Amino acid sequence: MKFKLLNLLVFGALVCMLSSCLSTVVLEENVIDQQNETQIQQYISSKSLTMQKASNGVYYAISKANPSGRQIILGDTISVHYVITRLDGVKIDSSSVLTNKPFTFYHNGVNTNIFLKFLYLMHEGETGSFILPSRLVGGGVAFPNLAANQPVRCDISYFYTFGEEADIDHYIAKNKITVTEKTTEGVRYIKTRDGSADLISGKVAKIKYTGKFLSGEVFDTNVGKTDSLSLTVGSSSTSFVTGFVVGINKMKLGEKATLIFRSALGYGSTGNTTIPPYTPLIFEVEIVALKDQ
Repeated sequence: MKFKLLNLLVFGALVCMLSSCLSTVVLEENVIDQQNETQIQQYISSKSLTMQKASNGVYYAISKANPSGRQIILGDTISVHYVITRLDGVKIDSSSVLTNKPFTFYHNGVNTNIFLKFLYLMHEGETGSFILPSRLVGGGVAFPNLAANQPVRCDISYFYTFGEEADIDHYIAKNKITVTEKTTEGVRYIKTRDGSADLISGKVAKIKYTGKFLSGEVFDTNVGKTDSLSLTVGSSSTSFVTGFVVGINKMKLGEKATLIFRSALGYGSTGNTTIPPYTPLIFEVEIVALKDQ
């Protein structure tokens, strides 16, 4: 009995010690957060800045707005020109603005990159200033020219995204295309002529199509030919790429539409003899007939 009681007392003491340590850490973090907040507020006031505060504690001001620009998404490759400074004005780091070599990185979903802490607040083509509390920079870790637990300022003068999704968004914006729907799979479905009747699952749709790259180059078409492409409505046939099937199954008899989708819904990382790997595709399609199998 004494042995069990001793074990309980030791365990209880350990719990108390751990709880005390954790409480101390939390308290220290709260103190540092408050110190950072005071520093940032004083800096904003001294510079007569007007800034908003994001939910993660970043203060920001967009100096050149482009609300129609795209925002970053997972899988984008991102280029930025930036200058990072301490709040006393000492420069810590910057991209090569004079040689026009922006810093480029891939958004893989791991939120350790400092830019992913605030670039989601921007639209492509915008410029802006951001002040980050130390917990988003490195916390208690010191860097060259930057002591531990110090907030920093980052000015972005150039912000551009690329990758398949970005290329598709740029194509749509450049050509002033109004997307009727973006499916859950990621197919941009653009209706260009209404149809007259719903397609019936199990029937065979006869299709005229033209396949293009985002450059406008045609890689395949049956328009002007006597034959038409046959696809069973409601099927998930592996004879056709996923993006094409998803788009066709949304259409009506007599309808015309444009389908745009990334390579993951097309010919993927391998491509074929006509289509290079990792190539987004455009299909202009028309349902010309609906027949029994």
